[in-house]
Amino acid sequence: MKLRSFIVDDDVASRNMLAQIIQDEELGVVIGEAESGIGAMPLILNLSPDIVLIDLLMPEIDGIETVERLRNEGFTGQFIMISQVESK
Repeated sequence: MKLRSFIVDDDVASRNMLAQIIQDEELGVVIGEAESGIGAMPLILNLSPDIVLIDLLMPEIDGIETVERLRNEGFTGQFIMISQVESK
């Protein structure tokens, strides 16, 4: 069974790079992406990914607050906090 990942990052290049790494290394499948924590929350709650890769610094609400809100809403998946992804 492949891990189902969701990527949250305000930088489209970072999202694309992370998705490509997941695909190239056969680490699972990316089931969704969002550019903000606010936009990601309903999608994550609906899709219930195994892992959320989330940027620490984003406009509106940061990664830490997004994680806290998702936990308060009952999301039980795992998080990987990322920041300044520039290369593999």
